[in-house]
Amino acid sequence: MPPLEAFGPSVVIGLILVVMLWFALGTQRNIRKGNNLLRWLQGGLPILGRRTTLRWLGSSVVQLGIVEPQTPFREATVAIVLEPRDVPVLWAFARSRGRRDFLIIRANLTRAPGFSMDVRDPRAWTGRLEDVDAADDLGHAQDWPGGFIAHVGQGADEALVRLALSRLAKASGGVWRLTVQPIVPHVEVHILPPPEKAAADGMVAPIRELAAALARH
Repeated sequence: MPPLEAFGPSVVIGLILVVMLWFALGTQRNIRKGNNLLRWLQGGLPILGRRTTLRWLGSSVVQLGIVEPQTPFREATVAIVLEPRDVPVLWAFARSRGRRDFLIIRANLTRAPGFSMDVRDPRAWTGRLEDVDAADDLGHAQDWPGGFIAHVGQGADEALVRLALSRLAKASGGVWRLTVQPIVPHVEVHILPPPEKAAADGMVAPIRELAAALARH
């Protein structure tokens, strides 16, 4: 019987092959999922702007820049953030913490909002409260329906943000974060695509309506 040391190189080579195969399959799966989400988003992007630029950042993020944004947007970007399926350790860790494929929509408005407000789901991947800006104009945390935590700044239009959050929750697979602030980005939304792939415009329209109301404040 050969000594156990003789199997060492074979085990190492086998592990390397497994990691490489996982990386290749994970990358292919992310690209496929990213392209599917891009096709789905086409129905909602005209609400933000007339044209878009597209850039893959690695295999886990697709960034869309909105060219010629619609009023009241001055600038807008949409990022598709995918699970790190190409790296098994990161994927297992992130998934155990609740990470899923989600969208980040950031927008700067033609007129900055007159208040700050931050609403998050503390159970979500990007909704944890450790990094909430403890600025002087943000009040203490408030419990909102659905498990959300809200930091409401002085003079904030709470009803407006509640309405936008409710509409976004109904049109998506869940909202992780909704932030309004006078500094850029003026509006930031972290949101899950709807599981049944409902029309994308139903998810994007509430963001534009919120932005239009903020620009009039």
